Amino acid sequence: MSYTSRGTFIDTEKCVEAVGGNRYNLVIIAAMRAREIAEQNRHSIHHAHWHTPVTALLEVQNGELNYSDLKRLR
Repeated sequence: MSYTSRGTFIDTEKCVEAVGGNRYNLVIIAAMRAREIAEQNRHSIHHAHWHTPVTALLEVQNGELNYSDLKRLR
């Protein structure tokens, strides 16, 4: 099956593995990181950063964010 997508591809299974195999942890980590990104960009010139959840999930997928970062983000 071939299809084209205009969006970013996020491999959720890879993300789940990166955070210890628990989907709940993935949701918590991605949400906390998305809030952190939004807060960092709130006062900048580019304050309209609309894709914070996607950015957070891409960080998890690329190995930049994992389960050990959960305590740092809290």
